[in-house]
Amino acid sequence: MRMSLERVRIVLVEPRGPINVGATARAMKNMGARELALVAPRCPPLHPHAITMAVAARDILSGARVFETLEEAIASSSLVVGTTRRKGKRRGHMLTPREAAEEILRVAQTQRVSLLFGPEDRGLSNRELDLCQEVVTIPADERYGSLNLAQAVMIMLYELRLAAHPPTPQDRKLATSEELEAMYQHLEEVLSRIGFLHGDNPQRMMTALRRIFGRARLDAREVRIIRGILHQVEWALEREGHPGTSKEG
Repeated sequence: MRMSLERVRIVLVEPRGPINVGATARAMKNMGARELALVAPRCPPLHPHAITMAVAARDILSGARVFETLEEAIASSSLVVGTTRRKGKRRGHMLTPREAAEEILRVAQTQRVSLLFGPEDRGLSNRELDLCQEVVTIPADERYGSLNLAQAVMIMLYELRLAAHPPTPQDRKLATSEELEAMYQHLEEVLSRIGFLHGDNPQRMMTALRRIFGRARLDAREVRIIRGILHQVEWALEREGHPGTSKEG
């Protein structure tokens, strides 16, 4: 079941410059999020540099809401999730982006969720994180774990979209046991004719080939393609004067 991100509010707390605001808007439009909130920003949402970075996401900037305090920005949210790279006892248990996405979408089916990102230079403060019910950290190299603001937004939105739009199972008609066995018999005959199967135990190679094809979960069409290749090899052998028999499948 596909779910919308319309109840997920992206909240940038005290963003320092227009470039990341614009890049955030573009990431939101890419991933299907619509609601952007800015808390005490240092520049207006429609700053020329923000518009340039947003490209086709100017509508996200135009619709962005500006709040003086974080409390105002999250007042209508039933779940507030903060992001941080810092770890410690005070932080408690922190979710991975994938875990957070599942919880956010569960609540966002019926209620608003705010996803918070701190200023570029310091991240969310302890006081700001205290306003969150959940905290998420994005795994990164310990030697330099500080992510660009817009990059962090994109990673979280990607996980949300992945969870909201699970891949649709393909309606593949897998090959039957009868079709597979006919293919294996045909394959063994051709490989024997070209000298690939030799030695005292040719079945060892056939067992390995069965495992390879078994992992592929061949469908009926793929089996026909392989059989077609084998028929072509047999035809080439006949043309070159290497007689043999083949079984039609």
